[in-house]
Amino acid sequence: MKIEKKNKGLLLAGVFNGMQKLSIPIFGVISTMILAHIGLTKIDMGVWSLFLVITSFVEIIRQSLVKTSLIKYLNHSAGQDHKLVLSAAVFLNILVTAALLFIFVVFAPYFSVLLKAPALRPMLYIFSIGMVLLVPFSHFEWIMYSKSQFKGLFWTFFFRQGISLVLMIVYLIFNDKLSLNLLVIFYCIGILTGIFIAYRFVKEHLENTFILSAVWLKQLWHFGKYVFGTGVSSLIFSNASQVMLSPILGSTAYTASQSVASRVINLADIPSQVLGDLLFPKSSRKENAGNKEVIKFFYEKAVGATLCFNIPVILGIVLFPKIIILILAGPKYYDAIPYLQIISISGVFMAFLKQFGVIMDSTGHPKINFFTMSIIAAVHLFITYYFIKYFGFLGAAYALIPSHIIGFIISQLILYRYFGIKFLSCFRHAFSFYPELFKMVLDKEQWKTAQ
Repeated sequence: MKIEKKNKGLLLAGVFNGMQKLSIPIFGVISTMILAHIGLTKIDMGVWSLFLVITSFVEIIRQSLVKTSLIKYLNHSAGQDHKLVLSAAVFLNILVTAALLFIFVVFAPYFSVLLKAPALRPMLYIFSIGMVLLVPFSHFEWIMYSKSQFKGLFWTFFFRQGISLVLMIVYLIFNDKLSLNLLVIFYCIGILTGIFIAYRFVKEHLENTFILSAVWLKQLWHFGKYVFGTGVSSLIFSNASQVMLSPILGSTAYTASQSVASRVINLADIPSQVLGDLLFPKSSRKENAGNKEVIKFFYEKAVGATLCFNIPVILGIVLFPKIIILILAGPKYYDAIPYLQIISISGVFMAFLKQFGVIMDSTGHPKINFFTMSIIAAVHLFITYYFIKYFGFLGAAYALIPSHIIGFIISQLILYRYFGIKFLSCFRHAFSFYPELFKMVLDKEQWKTAQ
């Protein structure tokens, strides 16, 4: 009976985590469709894409320095230390956000000139309010992750993005176009809504006392600094082309087309994100972190399950890109078609790289992950710059292929050395997963257990 209850809990956790991860790109795709078709000009769409890249940097910096270490130590420390871990996390959260806020206020004019996007300057000033709101929002979010409370995470992000989307739709019903500044305001209102929803799910886990421990502050910072470097490197790796296109080619219209293609790829990346969130707390536990056979199984199974979903999606993108772009953004974005086809191939490599980072961080090797991703990001920056200069818009897509191949080779050599992981086993798990899925669909008892 206990095993059934445990299986039910794991299944429901996976379902809600999947729904939460799925809701983020789905809301993004719906927003992109509305903005690309009727809400914004192509130039403004490019500026909005750059704004979203910058906010991604803000979130990844804060998450890397605090989130990963908070989840690890809440799962790795004694119960009496939890209040000390949470207090240290809150302090770091506020400190990092204050530093980022200062950078935004001082360097907003420089960013807008560098990216050839003058409209970006007031948007960043308005987002300063959103950055303050992100302090409580992210703290609640990270507590839910550490407790594997995926139901709460789903509803938090559902309302955060849903409110912003509803406000955008209602405004467009009565007006022809949206202003970029108003979009940022809607974005901030979404964060505020998410705070109220998240609080309902985490209030029982919040400590009423704030005790700042120098020991725990140092421990979280020491672990987080390498994850921070890894996170920034990963973000550079993912968004280098988006940031480079407008400065090199002279127009944010190229950024708009690149962003539309990226929205599609983000959907294909959902399985990897879902499995990563489920894998990190499990592999970071004391009883698992030092067991090479368990880690090997976790990695190969997670990548295999990701590939099981990714491969059919990639084939669909390669075969029917015009239909996808037409539905998502319309004929004026047809220049994104070859770009989308080329970058879809990277989905196979990303399945391996995503779980590489999860395994290395969770098993206490953030330093190795940091240096690995930094090297890959540096190589990618170099390749992307020269490919865009030589090939133009499509050069940004071409650059992803050699960069991913290099990253794949380096990461797999490290995983084999530390855990004996073999990448071919991932494909074996991928293809064996199809009959497992088919059996799960047909197994009525499995569905009864989930109810």
